[in-house]
Amino acid sequence: MPFALRSIALAVTMAAPLAQAAGAPLKFCYEDIPQAPWTMPDGTGLNIELLKRASRITGDQINFVPRPWKRCEEETRTGVIDAMVGPSDNPRRRIYSRPPTKADGAQDPERAMYRDHVDVYLRVDSGASWDGKTLVNPRKLVVAQRGYYIVDMLQARGQTVIDTPKTAEEGLRLLAAGSADVAVLMGRDAENLLKEDPRYQGRVVLAKQPFASFDFHLMVGRKAYDKDPKRFEALWSAIAKVRATADYQRLEQSLVRQHEHD
Repeated sequence: MPFALRSIALAVTMAAPLAQAAGAPLKFCYEDIPQAPWTMPDGTGLNIELLKRASRITGDQINFVPRPWKRCEEETRTGVIDAMVGPSDNPRRRIYSRPPTKADGAQDPERAMYRDHVDVYLRVDSGASWDGKTLVNPRKLVVAQRGYYIVDMLQARGQTVIDTPKTAEEGLRLLAAGSADVAVLMGRDAENLLKEDPRYQGRVVLAKQPFASFDFHLMVGRKAYDKDPKRFEALWSAIAKVRATADYQRLEQSLVRQHEHD
């Protein structure tokens, strides 16, 4: 082999381990509807900022891709996407993805991205009620958002779930129109709509107790995790480090308060 070709071949051989050590860019999906203050369709939000800061600690490059939620889950299952930004942990998702875990296999709240609650909305004069434990719902029809674990939880309670809505606003519209007497909706947008939109005033009320509270994670696809578990363990640990900083805590508190009063 001529000297010049040998030199090129040697350079390529030496560069390969370095490229492998750096790792290929990661591909993360997030929901393509507003979930303020956590994620927004334009690629902003606290979750995105948290992951950008965490990736600076680990040296990872992350490409963020907005997706309809069911597609985000399916592409994580098949390995097209490496991880989902901000879902809750549940048995259905554990089949194809995993959250940060403790030694016993339980989810690790210390390395979660955030914690939030899911609200119950009731149609006025429907006879439905929720006290934090018991759901009284004579027609047993509930509106919930497509692809969310809330649907599984409601079905386990014997409820018939209308899961056509993609957004909380669509869910409130169905509830106010009488399609169901209860809606269980994720996100603070529904709370703000209820306060501000005259279509719902006098027709829909917010139950005093939330339906459930969850830790929300970077859920990593099993195909991606099995290829490089140390990489994702490091990223989960970096998330915890960023969340523990005073600077990030101030940012989170400010944006959460701001959205509560929008």
